[in-house]
Amino acid sequence: MEVSFEVTYHPTEVGKEILHKNLLCFIQGGSPLSLTLSGVCVGPPSVKEVVNFTCQVRSKHIQTIMLSNRTNQTWNLHPIFEGEHWEGPDFITLEPHQQNKPYEITYRPRTLNVENRKHQGTLFFPLPDGTGWLYVLHGTSELPKAVANIYREVPCKTPYTELLPITNWLNKPQRFRVIVEMLKPEKPDLSVTLKGLDYIDVLSASKKDYKLNFFSHKEGLYTAKVIFRNEVTNEFLYYTVSFRAIPSGIIKTIEMVSPVRQRTSASIKVENPLPYSVTFSTECRVPDISLPSQFVVPANSEGTFSFEFQPLKAGETFGKLTLHNSDLGYYPYELSLKTMPALPEKPVHFQAVLGSGQSIFAKFTNYARQKTEYYCRTDCPDFHAEKFLYAAPGVQGGTEVSVEVYFEPSRLGESKGTLSLSSLVGGEYLIPLFGVALPPKPQGPFLIRAGYNMVIPFKNVFQHPVTFSFTVENPAFSVRAADSVKPKKINNITVYFGGNPSGSKTPITSKLIVACPPGEGSDTGIKWVYYLKGITP
Repeated sequence: MEVSFEVTYHPTEVGKEILHKNLLCFIQGGSPLSLTLSGVCVGPPSVKEVVNFTCQVRSKHIQTIMLSNRTNQTWNLHPIFEGEHWEGPDFITLEPHQQNKPYEITYRPRTLNVENRKHQGTLFFPLPDGTGWLYVLHGTSELPKAVANIYREVPCKTPYTELLPITNWLNKPQRFRVIVEMLKPEKPDLSVTLKGLDYIDVLSASKKDYKLNFFSHKEGLYTAKVIFRNEVTNEFLYYTVSFRAIPSGIIKTIEMVSPVRQRTSASIKVENPLPYSVTFSTECRVPDISLPSQFVVPANSEGTFSFEFQPLKAGETFGKLTLHNSDLGYYPYELSLKTMPALPEKPVHFQAVLGSGQSIFAKFTNYARQKTEYYCRTDCPDFHAEKFLYAAPGVQGGTEVSVEVYFEPSRLGESKGTLSLSSLVGGEYLIPLFGVALPPKPQGPFLIRAGYNMVIPFKNVFQHPVTFSFTVENPAFSVRAADSVKPKKINNITVYFGGNPSGSKTPITSKLIVACPPGEGSDTGIKWVYYLKGITP
């Protein structure tokens, strides 16, 4: 039975021969064996090949060399690397007479070349016959490329945070100084913020996220190089980040509620981060919104912009209000506008005796900015107005408009109604109307010459046909009139004076009484009295 064991020889001087005789090898259960060892230390072999490597720092470059065994023995080789930047398989086996077996050498530089000096290293393959193969390794460590090229689209006026993973490639903690270099635009833009902490600490062989904050007031493309540098070793890594600021969505929805034609106001706070004052222009296409064309915000301060809502029609609507400055971009706001029904206008009071009327001009304020046609109607037949009213364009703050209303009562006592003026442009106005009808007053005297007639117009002011009674107290007068009078129609009463029955020329007086006969409902008892005076020439 044969048992193999290895004897390792580690010489310390070149050329010196070492000889050890009669060394005993003790075998359990057997007799000791005698062993003689001799060794000679030879100088290092000549360089077999120079292998060059080039790659970015903290990346890798792999080169392959070919190894051959021209002997009849199997070689189990243990490569020895000098230089921290290279590595390869710990063992390689070459079979007898095996040719060109590949062996991969990996160059993985962790630092940059100092003063343009390449990294130096060697790879040595000790051979069983005491010789060896020596390879010289040269490494060029180039500047690192970006860890990543990041592109993001971010709405204006919206804070955004990008997380940049930072890897510590060393087995000890590292502190990195953070430097943000703007690439685009070339000129500094004070309306854009791109920043984070000045330093970041990363534990050994670990990873940590760095928070990079971006904010832009206006649209545009902003590109920066974010460098993380170890100030002790001067090693660094970096990211290239590009942020395209796109139009922002609605910054805020502003709700406003107001009755028709009543004013309500709202305000918006706008920050100016610039070291100089800025002027904002305003735009709103909602006709019921009043606002200044522009306003100024001082440097490095916050300004307040106020506007008013004065609706002309009830209902709900939505609109958009935009502020703009060339340095700070657009600020879009949504308006949610709700209009409650109009409050009544100032009431108009009338007073007239039954059978007559009264005309008064009712007034309202027209806010429509264009010539407007109003449709007029009343809900009580005792009040009358023209069917249409035309109003000139209103000025800022409104223009007063008058409409004539005629009150003609059809019954005694109080009458109530509402005058409604409506327009698609100007909205609706409601004017309360209050009327009081007094009992008829005596009229006259009416002078009638003997032998002549006089016509006295009498109008049926009621809303239905009425059969009136016509009587005179003195028989020297006679009356002729239609018995039934249609509503709102005029009946001419003809009164004849025959002269003084005594033959004298003394004037004769009398009364004509027009009355509603019994059975005419609420009109019963109403009388119209006309004084008559007959004259005999």
